[in-house]
Amino acid sequence: MQTRKMYERISWYKKEYVHEQYSRIVEHFKDYDKITKKKMLENIYKVYNDFNNIIDICTTRELKYLKMLLDKRNNLKDLLDDKYEWERKLLRNKFLVQDDYDQVFIPDEIIDKVEIAIKNVNWNITKKLDDLNEILVSYCKIQASALLNSVCSFASGITGINENLIWNHMLNNKLFNYYVLVYTKDFGTIGNDIPVALYQDYYYIEEALEEERKKQGLAGSLPIDLRIYKTLFYNDFDINNKKIKKFLDEIKKLPFFWFSALDGIREFAVLNIDRAPLKKSIESVPALKDYDLTEFFKILDEAMDEMPSGALNGFTPNQAKQLKIETERLKYEKGKKYTEQQNACLSRTDAKLFYKIYFGLLEFTNNKYKINTKLKVYNKLGINPYELKDIVEKFWENKDAIVLEFCMGNPYKFNKEELSITSEFKKGFRDLVIIAKYEKEYTAVMNKDKTYMIKGLNDNIDNIISYQKLPQPVMTSIIPFKNVLIYDGLLMELGIKMGNGFEKVVLEEYSKSMKYYHL
Repeated sequence: MQTRKMYERISWYKKEYVHEQYSRIVEHFKDYDKITKKKMLENIYKVYNDFNNIIDICTTRELKYLKMLLDKRNNLKDLLDDKYEWERKLLRNKFLVQDDYDQVFIPDEIIDKVEIAIKNVNWNITKKLDDLNEILVSYCKIQASALLNSVCSFASGITGINENLIWNHMLNNKLFNYYVLVYTKDFGTIGNDIPVALYQDYYYIEEALEEERKKQGLAGSLPIDLRIYKTLFYNDFDINNKKIKKFLDEIKKLPFFWFSALDGIREFAVLNIDRAPLKKSIESVPALKDYDLTEFFKILDEAMDEMPSGALNGFTPNQAKQLKIETERLKYEKGKKYTEQQNACLSRTDAKLFYKIYFGLLEFTNNKYKINTKLKVYNKLGINPYELKDIVEKFWENKDAIVLEFCMGNPYKFNKEELSITSEFKKGFRDLVIIAKYEKEYTAVMNKDKTYMIKGLNDNIDNIISYQKLPQPVMTSIIPFKNVLIYDGLLMELGIKMGNGFEKVVLEEYSKSMKYYHL
Protein backbone atom coordinates (compact mmCIF):
# COMPACT_ATOMS: atom_id res chain seq x y z
CA MET A 1 0.00 0.00 0.00
CA GLN A 2 1.18 3.53 -0.80
CA THR A 3 2.17 5.70 2.15
CA ARG A 4 -0.58 7.77 3.75
CA LYS A 5 1.88 10.26 5.18
CA MET A 6 1.68 13.47 3.22
CA TYR A 7 5.19 14.53 4.25
CA GLU A 8 6.50 11.45 2.43
CA ARG A 9 4.37 12.12 -0.66
CA ILE A 10 5.07 15.84 -1.04
CA SER A 11 8.19 15.20 -3.14
CA TRP A 12 5.93 13.84 -5.87
CA TYR A 13 4.32 17.23 -6.46
CA LYS A 14 5.58 20.14 -8.53
CA LYS A 15 6.70 23.05 -6.42
CA GLU A 16 4.57 25.48 -8.49
CA TYR A 17 1.42 23.55 -7.59
CA VAL A 18 2.28 23.36 -3.89
CA HIS A 19 3.10 27.06 -3.72
CA GLU A 20 -0.16 28.04 -5.40
CA GLN A 21 -2.18 26.16 -2.78
CA TYR A 22 0.09 27.30 0.07
CA SER A 23 -0.31 30.97 -0.92
CA ARG A 24 -4.10 30.60 -0.88
CA ILE A 25 -4.27 28.89 2.51
CA VAL A 26 -1.49 30.50 4.56
CA GLU A 27 -2.08 34.18 5.28
CA HIS A 28 1.51 35.39 5.56
CA PHE A 29 3.16 33.21 2.93
CA LYS A 30 6.74 33.36 1.70
CA ASP A 31 7.89 33.86 -1.87
CA TYR A 32 8.36 30.84 -4.11
CA ASP A 33 12.18 30.92 -3.94
CA LYS A 34 12.33 31.30 -0.18
CA ILE A 35 10.60 28.15 0.98
CA THR A 36 10.68 24.40 0.31
CA LYS A 37 7.73 22.18 -0.54
CA LYS A 38 7.91 20.39 2.81
CA LYS A 39 7.98 23.67 4.71
CA MET A 40 4.97 24.91 2.74
CA LEU A 41 3.05 21.76 3.71
CA GLU A 42 4.07 22.19 7.35
CA ASN A 43 2.69 25.72 7.31
CA ILE A 44 -0.57 24.55 5.72
CA TYR A 45 -0.99 21.95 8.44
CA LYS A 46 -0.21 24.56 11.09
CA VAL A 47 -3.26 26.42 9.83
CA TYR A 48 -5.28 23.21 10.16
CA ASN A 49 -4.08 22.71 13.74
CA ASP A 50 -7.02 24.97 14.52
CA PHE A 51 -9.83 22.67 13.43
CA ASN A 52 -12.08 25.71 12.87
CA ASN A 53 -9.92 26.59 9.88
CA ILE A 54 -10.70 23.22 8.33
CA ILE A 55 -14.41 23.94 8.68
CA ASP A 56 -13.93 27.49 7.44
CA ILE A 57 -12.07 26.54 4.24
CA CYS A 58 -14.54 23.85 3.16
CA THR A 59 -18.02 23.90 1.68
CA THR A 60 -20.79 21.73 3.08
CA ARG A 61 -20.21 19.28 0.22
CA GLU A 62 -16.52 18.94 1.07
CA LEU A 63 -17.21 18.51 4.78
CA LYS A 64 -19.80 15.81 4.08
CA TYR A 65 -17.29 14.02 1.89
CA LEU A 66 -14.73 14.10 4.72
CA LYS A 67 -17.39 12.77 7.05
CA MET A 68 -18.04 9.85 4.69
CA LEU A 69 -14.32 9.14 4.50
CA LEU A 70 -14.14 8.95 8.28
CA ASP A 71 -17.11 6.62 8.40
CA LYS A 72 -15.54 3.12 8.15
CA ARG A 73 -18.84 1.71 6.86
CA ASN A 74 -18.54 3.60 3.58
CA ASN A 75 -17.26 1.74 0.56
CA LEU A 76 -14.16 3.55 -0.64
CA LYS A 77 -14.93 2.57 -4.22
CA ASP A 78 -18.14 4.59 -3.99
CA LEU A 79 -16.16 7.59 -2.81
CA LEU A 80 -13.95 7.31 -5.91
CA ASP A 81 -17.02 7.67 -8.11
CA ASP A 82 -17.01 10.50 -10.66
CA LYS A 83 -19.93 12.19 -8.91
CA TYR A 84 -17.49 13.19 -6.14
CA GLU A 85 -14.79 14.49 -8.47
CA TRP A 86 -15.45 18.12 -7.48
CA GLU A 87 -15.07 17.38 -3.75
CA ARG A 88 -11.95 15.25 -4.26
CA LYS A 89 -10.27 17.88 -6.42
CA LEU A 90 -10.83 20.73 -3.96
CA LEU A 91 -9.90 18.67 -0.89
CA ARG A 92 -6.84 17.36 -2.70
CA ASN A 93 -5.76 20.93 -3.52
CA LYS A 94 -6.16 21.85 0.13
CA PHE A 95 -4.09 18.78 1.15
CA LEU A 96 -7.00 17.47 3.21
CA VAL A 97 -7.32 14.27 1.15
CA GLN A 98 -5.13 12.33 -1.25
CA ASP A 99 -6.18 9.71 -3.76
CA ASP A 100 -4.61 7.03 -5.90
CA TYR A 101 -6.22 4.88 -8.54
CA ASP A 102 -7.87 2.58 -6.01
CA GLN A 103 -8.01 4.55 -2.77
CA VAL A 104 -8.81 7.93 -1.29
CA PHE A 105 -7.77 8.88 2.22
CA ILE A 106 -7.12 11.66 4.69
CA PRO A 107 -3.35 11.99 5.32
CA ASP A 108 -2.15 10.63 8.66
CA GLU A 109 -0.70 13.99 9.74
CA ILE A 110 -4.08 15.72 9.64
CA ILE A 111 -6.69 13.01 10.23
CA ASP A 112 -7.13 13.71 13.95
CA LYS A 113 -7.80 17.40 13.27
CA VAL A 114 -10.30 16.49 10.55
CA GLU A 115 -12.12 14.18 12.99
CA ILE A 116 -12.41 17.00 15.52
CA ALA A 117 -13.56 19.42 12.82
CA ILE A 118 -16.33 17.11 11.58
CA LYS A 119 -17.57 16.55 15.14
CA ASN A 120 -17.85 20.31 15.62
CA VAL A 121 -19.49 21.32 12.32
CA ASN A 122 -22.64 23.39 12.68
CA TRP A 123 -24.27 22.28 9.46
CA ASN A 124 -26.89 25.08 9.43
CA ILE A 125 -24.25 27.80 9.72
CA THR A 126 -22.03 26.12 7.13
CA LYS A 127 -24.93 26.01 4.67
CA LYS A 128 -25.66 29.72 5.21
CA LEU A 129 -22.00 30.56 4.63
CA ASP A 130 -22.11 28.48 1.44
CA ASP A 131 -25.07 30.52 0.21
CA LEU A 132 -23.14 33.74 0.77
CA ASN A 133 -19.87 32.47 -0.71
CA GLU A 134 -21.65 31.17 -3.80
CA ILE A 135 -22.73 34.75 -4.56
CA LEU A 136 -19.48 36.47 -3.57
CA VAL A 137 -17.10 34.09 -5.32
CA SER A 138 -19.22 33.75 -8.45
CA TYR A 139 -19.48 37.54 -8.75
CA CYS A 140 -15.68 37.71 -8.60
CA LYS A 141 -15.40 34.86 -11.10
CA ILE A 142 -17.71 36.71 -13.52
CA GLN A 143 -15.94 40.06 -13.11
CA ALA A 144 -12.44 38.54 -12.75
CA SER A 145 -11.53 41.56 -10.61
CA ALA A 146 -13.65 44.20 -8.89
CA LEU A 147 -13.52 46.82 -6.17
CA LEU A 148 -14.18 45.06 -2.87
CA ASN A 149 -16.77 47.71 -2.07
CA SER A 150 -18.67 46.83 -5.27
CA VAL A 151 -18.65 43.13 -4.39
CA CYS A 152 -19.91 43.98 -0.92
CA SER A 153 -22.72 46.25 -2.15
CA PHE A 154 -23.80 43.71 -4.75
CA ALA A 155 -24.02 40.85 -2.26
CA SER A 156 -25.74 42.99 0.36
CA GLY A 157 -28.35 44.09 -2.17
CA ILE A 158 -29.15 40.47 -3.04
CA THR A 159 -29.02 38.92 0.43
CA GLY A 160 -30.10 41.80 2.67
CA ILE A 161 -27.08 41.12 4.88
CA ASN A 162 -25.47 44.21 6.42
CA GLU A 163 -22.53 45.46 4.32
CA ASN A 164 -20.23 45.61 7.35
CA LEU A 165 -20.84 41.91 8.03
CA ILE A 166 -20.14 41.01 4.40
CA TRP A 167 -16.98 43.17 4.39
CA ASN A 168 -15.70 41.41 7.51
CA HIS A 169 -16.56 38.02 5.98
CA MET A 170 -14.57 38.76 2.80
CA LEU A 171 -11.52 39.80 4.80
CA ASN A 172 -11.55 36.81 7.14
CA ASN A 173 -13.39 33.83 5.67
CA LYS A 174 -10.91 31.10 4.63
CA LEU A 175 -13.07 29.74 1.83
CA PHE A 176 -13.66 33.14 0.22
CA ASN A 177 -9.94 33.95 0.48
CA TYR A 178 -9.06 30.57 -1.04
CA TYR A 179 -10.83 31.60 -4.23
CA VAL A 180 -10.40 35.37 -4.13
CA LEU A 181 -7.27 37.43 -3.49
CA VAL A 182 -7.99 40.64 -1.57
CA TYR A 183 -5.33 43.32 -1.90
CA THR A 184 -5.04 47.11 -2.17
CA LYS A 185 -4.34 49.05 -5.33
CA ASP A 186 -3.76 52.68 -6.29
CA PHE A 187 -6.27 54.32 -8.63
CA GLY A 188 -5.38 57.82 -9.75
CA THR A 189 -9.03 58.76 -10.17
CA ILE A 190 -10.51 57.50 -6.91
CA GLY A 191 -7.53 57.28 -4.55
CA ASN A 192 -4.79 55.04 -3.24
CA ASP A 193 -4.85 51.77 -1.29
CA ILE A 194 -8.31 50.84 -2.57
CA PRO A 195 -9.31 47.25 -1.64
CA VAL A 196 -9.71 45.02 -4.68
CA ALA A 197 -11.01 41.45 -5.09
CA LEU A 198 -9.24 39.35 -7.74
CA TYR A 199 -10.36 35.84 -8.63
CA GLN A 200 -7.25 33.79 -7.91
CA ASP A 201 -7.28 31.81 -11.17
CA TYR A 202 -6.92 35.05 -13.13
CA TYR A 203 -3.92 36.37 -11.24
CA TYR A 204 -1.61 35.81 -14.22
CA ILE A 205 -3.82 37.69 -16.68
CA GLU A 206 -4.63 40.66 -14.44
CA GLU A 207 -2.59 43.18 -16.48
CA ALA A 208 -4.06 41.94 -19.76
CA LEU A 209 -7.52 42.15 -18.21
CA GLU A 210 -6.98 45.78 -17.22
CA GLU A 211 -5.92 46.67 -20.75
CA GLU A 212 -8.90 44.90 -22.31
CA ARG A 213 -11.29 46.45 -19.81
CA LYS A 214 -10.07 49.93 -20.79
CA LYS A 215 -10.86 49.11 -24.43
CA GLN A 216 -14.04 47.06 -24.00
CA GLY A 217 -15.51 47.93 -20.60
CA LEU A 218 -19.26 48.43 -20.56
CA ALA A 219 -21.58 50.01 -18.04
CA GLY A 220 -24.99 48.78 -17.05
CA SER A 221 -26.86 46.49 -14.70
CA LEU A 222 -26.16 42.80 -15.08
CA PRO A 223 -29.17 40.47 -15.04
CA ILE A 224 -29.23 38.59 -11.75
CA ASP A 225 -30.12 34.90 -11.65
CA LEU A 226 -29.02 33.24 -8.41
CA ARG A 227 -29.15 29.83 -10.06
CA ILE A 228 -26.31 30.93 -12.35
CA TYR A 229 -24.23 32.07 -9.36
CA LYS A 230 -24.70 28.73 -7.64
CA THR A 231 -23.82 26.87 -10.85
CA LEU A 232 -20.70 28.96 -11.48
CA PHE A 233 -19.42 28.42 -7.96
CA TYR A 234 -19.34 24.65 -8.40
CA ASN A 235 -18.44 24.70 -12.10
CA ASP A 236 -16.18 26.78 -14.30
CA PHE A 237 -19.05 27.24 -16.75
CA ASP A 238 -22.80 27.77 -16.65
CA ILE A 239 -23.67 24.17 -17.43
CA ASN A 240 -27.40 25.03 -17.50
CA ASN A 241 -26.86 27.18 -20.59
CA LYS A 242 -27.77 25.00 -23.59
CA LYS A 243 -25.05 26.33 -25.88
CA ILE A 244 -22.36 25.96 -23.21
CA LYS A 245 -23.62 22.50 -22.29
CA LYS A 246 -23.50 21.48 -25.97
CA PHE A 247 -19.91 22.73 -26.23
CA LEU A 248 -18.85 20.77 -23.12
CA ASP A 249 -20.48 17.63 -24.49
CA GLU A 250 -18.74 18.05 -27.87
CA ILE A 251 -15.26 18.76 -26.51
CA LYS A 252 -15.41 15.59 -24.43
CA LYS A 253 -15.90 13.59 -27.63
CA LEU A 254 -12.57 14.76 -29.07
CA PRO A 255 -9.64 12.31 -28.64
CA PHE A 256 -7.36 14.49 -26.51
CA PHE A 257 -6.99 15.68 -22.92
CA TRP A 258 -9.92 18.07 -23.38
CA PHE A 259 -9.87 19.30 -19.76
CA SER A 260 -6.42 20.81 -20.37
CA ALA A 261 -7.98 23.13 -22.97
CA LEU A 262 -10.66 24.50 -20.64
CA ASP A 263 -8.37 26.87 -18.73
CA GLY A 264 -7.30 28.51 -21.98
CA ILE A 265 -10.91 28.79 -23.12
CA ARG A 266 -11.87 30.42 -19.81
CA GLU A 267 -9.05 32.97 -20.14
CA PHE A 268 -10.00 33.87 -23.71
CA ALA A 269 -13.61 34.27 -22.56
CA VAL A 270 -12.63 36.48 -19.63
CA LEU A 271 -10.49 38.73 -21.86
CA ASN A 272 -12.94 38.54 -24.82
CA ILE A 273 -10.08 38.64 -27.29
CA ASP A 274 -9.59 37.23 -30.81
CA ARG A 275 -10.13 33.48 -30.62
CA ALA A 276 -7.96 32.61 -33.61
CA PRO A 277 -4.86 31.78 -31.45
CA LEU A 278 -7.04 29.61 -29.20
CA LYS A 279 -8.39 27.65 -32.16
CA LYS A 280 -4.91 27.32 -33.64
CA SER A 281 -3.61 25.82 -30.38
CA ILE A 282 -6.42 23.26 -30.40
CA GLU A 283 -5.77 22.42 -34.06
CA SER A 284 -2.08 21.88 -33.28
CA VAL A 285 -2.82 18.98 -30.93
CA PRO A 286 -1.34 15.90 -32.68
CA ALA A 287 -4.33 13.73 -31.87
CA LEU A 288 -6.62 16.16 -33.71
CA LYS A 289 -4.57 16.60 -36.90
CA ASP A 290 -6.95 14.48 -38.99
CA TYR A 291 -10.13 16.01 -37.55
CA ASP A 292 -12.30 18.57 -39.30
CA LEU A 293 -12.94 21.01 -36.46
CA THR A 294 -15.11 23.45 -38.44
CA GLU A 295 -18.36 22.47 -36.76
CA PHE A 296 -16.73 22.20 -33.34
CA PHE A 297 -15.32 25.73 -33.61
CA LYS A 298 -18.77 27.02 -34.55
CA ILE A 299 -20.14 25.40 -31.38
CA LEU A 300 -17.20 26.84 -29.41
CA ASP A 301 -17.92 30.38 -30.68
CA GLU A 302 -21.61 30.09 -29.84
CA ALA A 303 -20.74 28.93 -26.32
CA MET A 304 -18.10 31.61 -25.70
CA ASP A 305 -20.56 34.28 -26.81
CA GLU A 306 -22.62 33.17 -23.80
CA MET A 307 -19.75 33.29 -21.28
CA PRO A 308 -19.33 36.32 -18.99
CA SER A 309 -16.27 38.45 -19.70
CA GLY A 310 -14.36 40.46 -17.13
CA ALA A 311 -13.22 42.75 -19.95
CA LEU A 312 -16.91 43.52 -20.59
CA ASN A 313 -17.48 44.09 -16.86
CA GLY A 314 -19.34 40.81 -16.49
CA PHE A 315 -21.50 40.94 -19.61
CA THR A 316 -21.40 38.15 -22.16
CA PRO A 317 -20.47 39.10 -25.76
CA ASN A 318 -24.10 38.54 -26.77
CA GLN A 319 -25.35 40.82 -23.99
CA ALA A 320 -22.72 43.39 -24.96
CA LYS A 321 -24.02 43.47 -28.55
CA GLN A 322 -27.57 44.13 -27.35
CA LEU A 323 -26.36 46.76 -24.90
CA LYS A 324 -24.46 48.60 -27.63
CA ILE A 325 -27.54 48.62 -29.87
CA GLU A 326 -29.60 50.12 -27.04
CA THR A 327 -26.87 52.65 -26.25
CA GLU A 328 -26.76 53.84 -29.85
CA ARG A 329 -30.54 54.22 -29.86
CA LEU A 330 -30.47 56.31 -26.68
CA LYS A 331 -27.56 58.35 -28.02
CA TYR A 332 -29.63 59.23 -31.08
CA GLU A 333 -32.62 60.19 -28.92
CA LYS A 334 -30.41 62.30 -26.64
CA GLY A 335 -28.99 64.19 -29.62
CA LYS A 336 -32.47 65.11 -30.81
CA LYS A 337 -33.39 66.55 -27.40
CA TYR A 338 -30.14 68.39 -26.70
CA THR A 339 -30.02 72.20 -26.74
CA GLU A 340 -26.59 73.81 -26.74
CA GLN A 341 -25.77 75.92 -23.70
CA GLN A 342 -25.73 79.72 -24.02
CA ASN A 343 -24.57 82.18 -21.37
CA ALA A 344 -23.89 79.28 -19.00
CA CYS A 345 -20.54 80.65 -17.78
CA LEU A 346 -19.10 83.73 -16.08
CA SER A 347 -18.13 86.87 -17.94
CA ARG A 348 -14.43 87.20 -18.75
CA THR A 349 -14.07 89.83 -16.01
CA ASP A 350 -15.71 87.66 -13.36
CA ALA A 351 -13.76 84.56 -14.44
CA LYS A 352 -10.52 86.52 -14.10
CA LEU A 353 -11.59 87.70 -10.63
CA PHE A 354 -12.41 84.15 -9.58
CA TYR A 355 -8.98 82.85 -10.59
CA LYS A 356 -7.32 85.76 -8.79
CA ILE A 357 -9.09 84.89 -5.54
CA TYR A 358 -8.90 81.09 -5.86
CA PHE A 359 -5.26 81.01 -6.91
CA GLY A 360 -4.50 83.41 -4.08
CA LEU A 361 -6.08 80.96 -1.63
CA LEU A 362 -4.24 78.04 -3.21
CA GLU A 363 -0.86 79.77 -3.09
CA PHE A 364 -1.52 80.67 0.54
CA THR A 365 -2.35 77.00 1.19
CA ASN A 366 0.78 75.84 -0.65
CA ASN A 367 3.01 78.17 1.35
CA LYS A 368 1.37 77.23 4.64
CA TYR A 369 1.61 73.45 4.17
CA LYS A 370 4.70 73.39 1.86
CA ILE A 371 3.04 71.04 -0.62
CA ASN A 372 5.01 72.06 -3.74
CA THR A 373 7.51 74.79 -2.90
CA LYS A 374 8.62 75.16 -6.53
CA LEU A 375 5.14 75.98 -7.80
CA LYS A 376 3.91 79.58 -7.86
CA VAL A 377 0.20 79.99 -8.42
CA TYR A 378 -1.01 83.50 -7.67
CA ASN A 379 -1.50 85.74 -10.72
CA LYS A 380 0.11 83.13 -12.98
CA LEU A 381 -1.29 82.43 -16.43
CA GLY A 382 -1.38 79.14 -18.28
CA ILE A 383 -1.29 76.89 -15.20
CA ASN A 384 -2.76 73.45 -15.80
CA PRO A 385 -5.42 73.21 -13.05
CA TYR A 386 -4.73 69.49 -12.69
CA GLU A 387 -1.19 70.27 -11.50
CA LEU A 388 -2.84 71.86 -8.48
CA LYS A 389 -4.71 68.70 -7.41
CA ASP A 390 -2.78 68.10 -4.15
CA ILE A 391 -2.98 71.77 -3.16
CA VAL A 392 -6.69 71.87 -3.96
CA GLU A 393 -7.33 68.80 -1.80
CA LYS A 394 -5.42 70.34 1.13
CA PHE A 395 -7.34 73.62 0.82
CA TRP A 396 -10.75 71.94 0.92
CA GLU A 397 -9.72 69.73 3.83
CA ASN A 398 -8.97 72.88 5.85
CA LYS A 399 -11.04 75.57 4.06
CA ASP A 400 -12.64 77.22 7.10
CA ALA A 401 -9.33 77.84 8.87
CA ILE A 402 -7.49 78.83 5.68
CA VAL A 403 -10.17 81.30 4.51
CA LEU A 404 -10.33 82.91 7.94
CA GLU A 405 -6.56 83.23 8.23
CA PHE A 406 -6.29 84.50 4.64
CA CYS A 407 -8.96 87.17 5.11
CA MET A 408 -7.46 88.34 8.41
CA GLY A 409 -3.95 88.57 6.99
CA ASN A 410 -4.99 89.71 3.48
CA PRO A 411 -1.54 88.77 2.03
CA TYR A 412 -2.35 90.00 -1.50
CA LYS A 413 -4.06 93.27 -0.48
CA PHE A 414 -7.53 92.38 -1.73
CA ASN A 415 -10.08 95.19 -1.64
CA LYS A 416 -13.24 95.00 0.44
CA GLU A 417 -15.36 93.40 -2.31
CA GLU A 418 -12.68 90.80 -3.05
CA LEU A 419 -12.36 89.88 0.63
CA SER A 420 -16.14 89.57 0.89
CA ILE A 421 -16.20 87.14 -2.05
CA THR A 422 -13.24 85.24 -0.57
CA SER A 423 -15.02 84.76 2.75
CA GLU A 424 -17.92 83.09 0.91
CA PHE A 425 -15.61 80.22 -0.09
CA LYS A 426 -16.21 78.82 3.41
CA LYS A 427 -19.72 77.85 2.26
CA GLY A 428 -18.36 75.82 -0.64
CA PHE A 429 -17.64 72.10 -0.64
CA ARG A 430 -15.63 69.53 -2.57
CA ASP A 431 -17.22 66.16 -3.28
CA LEU A 432 -18.26 63.64 -5.87
CA VAL A 433 -21.17 65.05 -7.89
CA ILE A 434 -23.08 63.89 -10.94
CA ILE A 435 -23.39 66.24 -13.89
CA ALA A 436 -27.02 65.42 -14.60
CA LYS A 437 -28.17 67.76 -17.36
CA TYR A 438 -27.23 70.83 -19.37
CA GLU A 439 -29.80 73.59 -19.22
CA LYS A 440 -29.52 76.63 -21.48
CA GLU A 441 -27.92 78.91 -18.86
CA TYR A 442 -26.88 76.44 -16.14
CA THR A 443 -25.35 73.03 -15.57
CA ALA A 444 -27.29 70.82 -13.17
CA VAL A 445 -25.13 68.77 -10.80
CA MET A 446 -26.50 66.38 -8.21
CA ASN A 447 -24.95 65.67 -4.84
CA LYS A 448 -26.65 63.45 -2.30
CA ASP A 449 -30.27 64.69 -2.21
CA LYS A 450 -29.74 68.13 -3.78
CA THR A 451 -29.38 69.53 -7.30
CA TYR A 452 -27.15 72.56 -7.75
CA MET A 453 -27.42 74.85 -10.78
CA ILE A 454 -23.89 76.06 -11.53
CA LYS A 455 -22.11 78.23 -14.07
CA GLY A 456 -18.93 77.46 -15.98
CA LEU A 457 -15.89 79.70 -15.73
CA ASN A 458 -14.38 80.82 -19.06
CA ASP A 459 -16.53 78.45 -21.07
CA ASN A 460 -19.85 76.63 -20.98
CA ILE A 461 -19.39 73.23 -19.37
CA ASP A 462 -20.98 71.42 -22.32
CA ASN A 463 -17.89 72.41 -24.31
CA ILE A 464 -15.73 70.63 -21.73
CA ILE A 465 -17.72 67.41 -21.20
CA SER A 466 -19.94 66.32 -24.07
CA TYR A 467 -23.67 66.03 -23.45
CA GLN A 468 -23.38 62.47 -24.82
CA LYS A 469 -21.43 61.46 -21.70
CA LEU A 470 -24.13 62.61 -19.28
CA PRO A 471 -24.93 61.76 -16.59
CA GLN A 472 -21.26 61.92 -15.60
CA PRO A 473 -19.81 61.51 -12.07
CA VAL A 474 -16.96 63.94 -11.40
CA MET A 475 -14.95 65.14 -8.44
CA THR A 476 -15.17 68.93 -8.19
CA SER A 477 -15.78 71.86 -5.86
CA ILE A 478 -19.00 73.89 -5.73
CA ILE A 479 -18.44 77.53 -4.72
CA PRO A 480 -20.72 80.57 -4.23
CA PHE A 481 -19.45 83.47 -6.34
CA LYS A 482 -21.17 86.84 -6.80
CA ASN A 483 -24.72 85.54 -6.39
CA VAL A 484 -24.25 82.39 -8.52
CA LEU A 485 -22.76 78.96 -8.00
CA ILE A 486 -19.67 77.90 -9.94
CA TYR A 487 -17.16 75.06 -9.92
CA ASP A 488 -13.42 75.48 -9.37
CA GLY A 489 -12.17 74.65 -12.86
CA LEU A 490 -11.41 71.02 -12.00
CA LEU A 491 -13.79 68.35 -13.27
CA MET A 492 -12.05 65.07 -12.46
CA GLU A 493 -13.79 62.26 -14.29
CA LEU A 494 -13.50 58.93 -12.49
CA GLY A 495 -13.12 56.74 -15.57
CA ILE A 496 -16.24 54.82 -14.55
CA LYS A 497 -18.73 54.04 -17.30
CA MET A 498 -22.32 54.36 -16.19
CA GLY A 499 -25.05 52.36 -17.85
CA ASN A 500 -28.35 53.22 -19.50
CA GLY A 501 -30.24 52.33 -16.33
CA PHE A 502 -28.16 54.81 -14.36
CA GLU A 503 -29.09 57.61 -16.78
CA LYS A 504 -32.78 56.83 -16.42
CA VAL A 505 -32.60 56.94 -12.60
CA VAL A 506 -30.63 60.21 -12.59
CA LEU A 507 -33.02 61.97 -14.97
CA GLU A 508 -36.03 60.81 -12.97
CA GLU A 509 -34.46 62.16 -9.78
CA TYR A 510 -33.51 65.39 -11.53
CA SER A 511 -37.06 65.99 -12.78
CA LYS A 512 -38.40 65.70 -9.21
CA SER A 513 -35.63 67.48 -7.34
CA MET A 514 -35.55 71.06 -6.04
CA LYS A 515 -32.95 73.22 -7.83
CA TYR A 516 -30.50 75.24 -5.74
CA TYR A 517 -28.96 78.39 -7.20
CA HIS A 518 -27.29 79.45 -3.93
CA LEU A 519 -25.61 77.76 -0.94
